[in-house]
Amino acid sequence: MPLRIDRRDPDGRLAEYGLSTLLIHDAFRPGLSHARNRSSLATRTAAGNDVYQDSFEQLALRLVPLGWRRVEVYGQPRLVHPDDLIALTVASATGVADPNHRVHPRTRPKGTATIASLDSTSTGAVPLDLDEFREIEAPEAPGAPLWFLLYERTDRGLNLSIARPAGSDKAGCIVSWSDEIPIASLDNDGDLSIFDAPDDGDFDVTVSPRS
Repeated sequence: MPLRIDRRDPDGRLAEYGLSTLLIHDAFRPGLSHARNRSSLATRTAAGNDVYQDSFEQLALRLVPLGWRRVEVYGQPRLVHPDDLIALTVASATGVADPNHRVHPRTRPKGTATIASLDSTSTGAVPLDLDEFREIEAPEAPGAPLWFLLYERTDRGLNLSIARPAGSDKAGCIVSWSDEIPIASLDNDGDLSIFDAPDDGDFDVTVSPRS
């Protein structure tokens, strides 16, 4: 199954899930502002944690009053659409909304929560090549397909998209996607040099192969 990227009407596609570029920008703006105002005395991971933690909370504050549910699947926080159309979680990645259609997002290593919810209709890579992960289910949100709300920090702000994970490489990084909806970048004026820190703060439960 080829990666579906429809760049003609991203807001129309977001609207199918009750989302919008404005809502997502509003959710990410506080974390972006918080991160860029960190001093040089902050820890190496502080800025990345600001974007991840603040953005998930701000997204929840906007969606839960609209009927979305906050759940945890194997420790991974998600926001589930009232009609189970989609389950969202926030994650950092590289190659987010890249104009080159050959460049796909790549996350940091993920674990059980993500592997349990890969798009099984895709022909992407088998997650970790381990048979025990092929039949794991996510019991808290069985009817809601997992999508990542992806962000990539840049010298201007954040590149954004939402994408459905389909497969991982042997390190557990998600590299295969069955669908991606690009979102307009969120820019923020000022010195973003604090964003040079490599740790983006998002997490997933660590998976270790059985010996």
